Amino acid sequence: MAGKKHCPHCVNTTLAVNYYEGEEVDNCNTCGGLWFERGSLNAIIAAKCQHVEEADYVANLGPALEPSHRHCPDCGTRLQVFHVLNDFHVDIDVCQRCDGAWVEKDTACKVAKSSAIKHALVEMNKTVNWKTWIFQMLSRMPLEYNVKPRITPWVTYALIAINTLIFLTYGFDPVLAGRVFGGFAIAPADIQAGSHWWAFVTAIFLHGSLMHLIGNMYFLWVIGDNLEDALGHWRFLGLYLLCGILAGLVSVLANLGSEIPSVGASGAIAGLFGMYILWFPNASMTFMFFVWQKKLAVMWYFAIWLALNFYGMAMGQQGIDYWAHVGGFIAGLAIGFALRQRVWTANPLLAHLAGPEVKVRR
Repeated sequence: MAGKKHCPHCVNTTLAVNYYEGEEVDNCNTCGGLWFERGSLNAIIAAKCQHVEEADYVANLGPALEPSHRHCPDCGTRLQVFHVLNDFHVDIDVCQRCDGAWVEKDTACKVAKSSAIKHALVEMNKTVNWKTWIFQMLSRMPLEYNVKPRITPWVTYALIAINTLIFLTYGFDPVLAGRVFGGFAIAPADIQAGSHWWAFVTAIFLHGSLMHLIGNMYFLWVIGDNLEDALGHWRFLGLYLLCGILAGLVSVLANLGSEIPSVGASGAIAGLFGMYILWFPNASMTFMFFVWQKKLAVMWYFAIWLALNFYGMAMGQQGIDYWAHVGGFIAGLAIGFALRQRVWTANPLLAHLAGPEVKVRR
């Protein structure tokens, strides 16, 4: 990097030698932009992603857009604007003669993460096929398209195992089930009378039928791993229980005086839905429109789910605690909004994948 180089953006400003993510680069003290020689940018991208064999930023660039108004500080060649990836529309100015790259200050962290973003988008941009169609047609359950978690979601697995084991102790004996629900399910009349307060927690681990259990545990398995990855094991468990408790409280307030027991992890999982929408807005879930399977943005998928809950309420359908679903979902949205910036700061990749530059094919 010997010799004076002038800022491609400010023109008359001389670039200063500096360090970015441990690599020597040239930066402009006026606009904050960074000039990367090919080797330095590749090294930074490789350090940010385990897939180092694909860290060649030139090989991964999206199609050329338009000639830049900037010129290469090394050879004077007019730079060319590219998207850093086909499906990640962050602009980067590249010298096609020496493969150097000019990156604006606010986008440098996104470019550095481009290899990790590329691999995440491979998962998010997978398409539906005959196998996914058969699975959803038979199970009536959606498939998720999202970034793979970095950690093993032990708490999610443990919750699924605990719920299943508890159900097996009573679920096939109606008499025993009645006794269990009488002592550990939420009954608004009992709560109003000042008893059975523990039911706000214990009811989260009870289910009324095998299909009730399977449906809840499937959704916990689908979205729990990503949320546990974003939050950490214990914080995830705490928020799961908090959403379940708040969902139960809403259910009690909406059904004052009722002696009908309410059980299930649905309220807690509905809370996870709220957090998931806010932290993973570019994830997708498949929805079956009669026989046509379509990937939907999670916001639309759960909007349909919420609308179905309100429809069930309006029609007076029995057997489902719709108020617990709605209460848990609202609690999850509130928690998700309050913690979103903290979660994204701790997980920069998630923040980038949630941005408008990400283009998900649905």
